[in-house]
Amino acid sequence: MDLLIHGVFDATTLKTLQSLHVPQLGFDLRGKSLNLIPFHVLKSLIPSLKNQKSYLTFENDKASTVISFLSLLGEEKNKFELEFRDTQHVSYYASINHPFTWFFNPEGDWENILTLPHLKSLVLPVKFKEIYQNLPKLWHMVQARNLHVTLHVESFSDLELYVQEKDLTLSVDLGK
Repeated sequence: MDLLIHGVFDATTLKTLQSLHVPQLGFDLRGKSLNLIPFHVLKSLIPSLKNQKSYLTFENDKASTVISFLSLLGEEKNKFELEFRDTQHVSYYASINHPFTWFFNPEGDWENILTLPHLKSLVLPVKFKEIYQNLPKLWHMVQARNLHVTLHVESFSDLELYVQEKDLTLSVDLGK
């Protein structure tokens, strides 16, 4: 099992997760998130990032905002994959031109989003399990594109239900 923890918001949290050898970390840039990380704090943590795969989480931001944010990061933007938790039009994701992960939502245009070349992985929230389990086209597209799939659980207590799965990446938000 591989683990992705979303919501790193300060140096103490980063160091704690690194000491626990958490291989993937998410930095939350969603305006309404309790784990929102200010830009200056994120910048200060970048030198401390080691081999962890790191994500920048956005939701319902304008494409120009995301592009501007990446521009502010300069070359350090290449240390991050973007993660979108929204249901924007497919042209939105295409316009950003940076590797990204998309949180599956049945209301999103998943059939077209899954065709985008910069899409690297798909996060499947457990709350939509009954829906995506019954979408053979989704699974065919994931396999054809060789997309990485992560299962997102609602809380740390839910992690226990999936810990035994060896070939699975699990994600959870801090504070849940």
